Amino acid sequence: MDVSSLKRLEWIDWMKALGIYLIVLGHFYSIGEKFIYVFHVPLFFVISGILCKKESDSSLFWRKLWYNLAVPMLIMSVLNFLCYCILKLSYGTFEPIYIYWFVRNLLLGMESAFDSLWFVYTLILLKIIFQYCSSKRLFYVLVVVMLTFAYVYNHVDRLGYPFFLKEPNSFFNVFTAYPFFAFGVFARDYKTMLHEWTNKGMLVCSLIGGLLLVISSCYFNDKVDMFSCGYGENMLWFLVGAIAGTMMIFAVSKLLGHAPKPVSVISRGTIVILGFHKLLLFRGLMPTPYLDIVYAALIVILFIPVILLIEKYIPILIGKYRIR
Repeated sequence: MDVSSLKRLEWIDWMKALGIYLIVLGHFYSIGEKFIYVFHVPLFFVISGILCKKESDSSLFWRKLWYNLAVPMLIMSVLNFLCYCILKLSYGTFEPIYIYWFVRNLLLGMESAFDSLWFVYTLILLKIIFQYCSSKRLFYVLVVVMLTFAYVYNHVDRLGYPFFLKEPNSFFNVFTAYPFFAFGVFARDYKTMLHEWTNKGMLVCSLIGGLLLVISSCYFNDKVDMFSCGYGENMLWFLVGAIAGTMMIFAVSKLLGHAPKPVSVISRGTIVILGFHKLLLFRGLMPTPYLDIVYAALIVILFIPVILLIEKYIPILIGKYRIR
């Protein structure tokens, strides 16, 4: 079976839908936070690698990069900043210098400007590296280079360094994100095999094995904060836990089978949920640590009609090249 001939890979839809739910749930910073952070961001970098391909036309590559990722990221970042300014104005604490800081940090890829959308900025950098890497062998060798940089970055005293070297930003986050994007690129060559993998016994074993390894990673490693190029205290358990968690979500997605239309919509609109979901995290109305599991699901579901409206009326916000 030629997987490229299929309209959609429904297990990818499930993986993206489950992944964005875990992103939202993780931002409640309550139940299972450390467990979720082991793999929820690496999961999306792996998926991005699976879906990535080199473009023979360089101009087409840059157009897709601009419309599919950069434009939605910039628009949503500006809209989020405007909401922040309105809130500050309502409290009488707004200062014009905030605009300068926002523009500066936006240009430098700082997490303080992009918030959750740091992922998109980092993904843009990863795609550029992949597009212009001279060979796949070099691309995979760079995994070791990036992990070395990540180790050095996390084991030097940056106290006297400029803010750009100290504060979270997407350029340094490439170090910890690169191995998972590369793993996804590697898995892309086996996409047909993954699609045809229907042995439920093996999938259940992958699910259980992945779960046990993620739990072990939680135990042997500190909390993973990839938004600040953080991998915890143990790089090996960071890698093992993230890949195991990705395999766990893959197994669940394959076992779930057919992806209904709402799941497909969520999958298409993960960038919108990523960009705007924090607007619904009202701290004063936070549920209990167990009810937030339900509240996070409700937030994702509420985005379904929003995504459909954006696809119809504001397609540029979700990626021009994604809309037919």
